[in-house]
Amino acid sequence: MLTSRGWSEKEVHEALAAHYEHLMGIDIPRRGGRGGGAAARDAFFYLLAFATLATWTIGVGSLAFTLIDRSLVDTLASATFQYDNYSIAESLASIIVAFPIYLLVSRIVLRETNAHPEKLQSPVRKWLTYMALVIAAGCFIGDLVTTLTYFLRGEITSRFLAKAFVVLVLSGGVFSYYYGGLRKAEDTSAPVRLIRDSWMAALSALIVAAMVVWGFSSLGAPKTQRALRADATRIQDLYQLSSQIHGSWNPNSFLDRKLPSSLDEMPNVRKSDPSTHTPYEYHTKGGSQYELCAMFSLPSQQDESRPSMWSHPAGHYCFSLDATRDLEAPNLYYLQ
Repeated sequence: MLTSRGWSEKEVHEALAAHYEHLMGIDIPRRGGRGGGAAARDAFFYLLAFATLATWTIGVGSLAFTLIDRSLVDTLASATFQYDNYSIAESLASIIVAFPIYLLVSRIVLRETNAHPEKLQSPVRKWLTYMALVIAAGCFIGDLVTTLTYFLRGEITSRFLAKAFVVLVLSGGVFSYYYGGLRKAEDTSAPVRLIRDSWMAALSALIVAAMVVWGFSSLGAPKTQRALRADATRIQDLYQLSSQIHGSWNPNSFLDRKLPSSLDEMPNVRKSDPSTHTPYEYHTKGGSQYELCAMFSLPSQQDESRPSMWSHPAGHYCFSLDATRDLEAPNLYYLQ
């Protein structure tokens, strides 16, 4: 009768033992040594589940932020937009590793709670779940406060609204799922819980798959990233060479001003391509003007609204420079 009313077998035994202890006045001995191991095992799975949950949700949020920055350009932003390929790669790696582990551990936890419903009342489960709810609620409330603050300052942009929506979806989804799980802990209809968990797993997998595809389409293959790193190294080498060439242009005496005759006069700097070991080209054009040339694998990745003096196409390209003009530092943030 008790199990048909939603009591677990363990709860029935505890209630009957307490009843007969009160009725007979004799304590029923308890067997020890197993409860601690079971609690430690539950703690391990719940900690692993919440750790991987935090890893892949933060990865999805970071990836979404970077891709939104690439898609929606804010012309009034004070900082120049940077193509952060390393951030995309790190976010993709976090999602690809953590999300399958999260699904696997969650499946193990759900299977055990369905087999032993009394585990839904585990203090370890409740404490860790409420801690996750506090974090999710904090992110949700903080996002709303930030959105309202930007609105009152008149700084609402499509890029900011898209980021705020991402945070709301992630934090709101985590909060609603786990808070709903706590509220339904007394529900004995296991099929209903399984349907709810299956729908949430399918929706999460769909969102993660879409973000991974979008991330790889923006990042490109590892071979492409290798080529971009090689081009960035070439730009850095040319920038260092041009800095020394500018330094050799004597600013104190007009008569002594001259450009170096060759790159061999430049000490402590690389003078050849890091991949092909082909020497960089250097041509003087009279006066303070000169050219530095290199062979590039791919076109440069630059913000079209803010062109750089180091922008280049694929293939052989020469930069026309002037020793009397200030050099612009190349945008190499995505290599950090």
